[in-house]
Amino acid sequence: MQIFGQLPYSDNYQTFKKKRGNATQPLQRPKKLPALPAGLDVGQVPSATDLEAAVTAAFSGRQAPEVAAFLHEQPTSQAWLSQMSKQLAAGEPAVQSALHHYLQCADSPDSAANQDMLTAVLLSEVPATPLGSFPAIFNQALALGTLSRRRAYHEALQQQQRQKKNNRRWQAGLQKKRLALDVPCRSAANTAEVSDFHWHLASNDRVRDTKTGDAPRHWRWRGFITDYYTAESVLQENPSAGNPTAASQEGSQPSASSNAQPSTSAAEGELPESKAPAFLLVHGFGAFGEQWRGQIKALTAAGYQVYAPTFPGYGRSEKQSLAYSQELWRDFLRDFVLEVVQRPVVVAGNSIGGFISASLAADYPSLVKGLVLLNSAGNVNPKYTPPTEDPSRTPSVPPKLLVDAASQGLFLFLRTSVARTLTRLYPVAPGNADEWLGQEILRAAGDPGALGVFRSVFYLPKPRPLNHLVQDLFGGPTLVLQGAKDPLSNAVARANGLRDACSNVEVQLLDAGHCPHDEVPHLVNEGLLKFMNELTSADESKLVAHELDRETIAVS
Repeated sequence: MQIFGQLPYSDNYQTFKKKRGNATQPLQRPKKLPALPAGLDVGQVPSATDLEAAVTAAFSGRQAPEVAAFLHEQPTSQAWLSQMSKQLAAGEPAVQSALHHYLQCADSPDSAANQDMLTAVLLSEVPATPLGSFPAIFNQALALGTLSRRRAYHEALQQQQRQKKNNRRWQAGLQKKRLALDVPCRSAANTAEVSDFHWHLASNDRVRDTKTGDAPRHWRWRGFITDYYTAESVLQENPSAGNPTAASQEGSQPSASSNAQPSTSAAEGELPESKAPAFLLVHGFGAFGEQWRGQIKALTAAGYQVYAPTFPGYGRSEKQSLAYSQELWRDFLRDFVLEVVQRPVVVAGNSIGGFISASLAADYPSLVKGLVLLNSAGNVNPKYTPPTEDPSRTPSVPPKLLVDAASQGLFLFLRTSVARTLTRLYPVAPGNADEWLGQEILRAAGDPGALGVFRSVFYLPKPRPLNHLVQDLFGGPTLVLQGAKDPLSNAVARANGLRDACSNVEVQLLDAGHCPHDEVPHLVNEGLLKFMNELTSADESKLVAHELDRETIAVS
């Protein structure tokens, strides 16, 4: 339920903040429910175990065999089912009690419950994630509805008013850590406000013009709103379907679309007859799923399922205070494949999205049939050997004041130079770096929490070399579609260096810059479809050979 009263919608946060008016009081729980109609059998209230069984049953039988096997082999990947079920069964009273202890843990740490909560808060309030304790502890409750944004916001403001009578600013914590008295309240209010704004963004997406022809769909990951783009299959409608050359031409010029409603005839989880992997398209730093505007329709027209998600912290996805890192975004892709796509994928990533895609393929190879890198981030080190020291050792971090100053300075510079930077990144077709793209990047940069995402760059763990991910850990078919005129690096040398270090890599140089998928989409589509066709043909050949072997054994 929204925090603020009815207001004129705006996807610009500053305008939204000016027009939103006063906060609305949370609804009180009724003391007594109205009587049920006579003779109605109300049944039994489900337990946490009943809820978990129901959710598990809803997912069973809908995944491709590879996904089902992955979930079976790694039961921890379904731990969220148990956690969600327990929170639903506990209901509002348990969450309300936890909220009370959370908001007062710094004021009154003497009680055992408040002491436990203070421990959890101090673990979450670190330089990389300031005000990150509330989303870490309560965001799933917000997503499930056992705690409303309006309630969290109201309770936090009330507690802040009470704290004004307290002369202390700091409350001693644990292990010599100290916590500002109002941190829990500020974290709760900030989280509720960020969540409320992105809820408005998602609600308006159903009538927003998009570049893909379809409205985005939304998926909550760990309680946070994210969006993704897909398209209804046109295999039976489009005469060019199945023709890689004809289909690839559809993406040659990105164009605006009319208002579009989400497709309901090809719902996620309903596997089509095709056994081919789906395309998973992964954007780069500062971008979003819709930047794959030149691929989504064209690849769908060729008969494939296509998904282009937006990472948490980017585009119109939610930007809470999280420890953004390669591992977090890799886990996001893993869960997206498991819960939304529900079949193996050919994953294609641009820039840092290429490195995250390679990480997905390296760490979860059973979910990835093929990897495509488009001007990927990541260094190449043929002499690399995995470290022997404890990987959980806490790395050194730069001083917070230095990180804050550098983040704000670089963030301001990038916001004031978006158009110029985009034109530089699209040297062959600068017209494709159009006004819409620049405005969407600027709009996202103004969202609450955007600066925190940028700040996370300074706390990223040291990445593994790209060649180690691609060959040593993944080892599967890999295509490099490299824009040879990328101004950010010596793109030709980087692509050739990866090919020389990895026996499973094929390189195709394109006359393009850093974002070839958006600058020369027809060339990228041709490469993607050729790569997919080769993969599916190889799989079919293996299947035929397997069947022949079975027949031979049966005859003998």
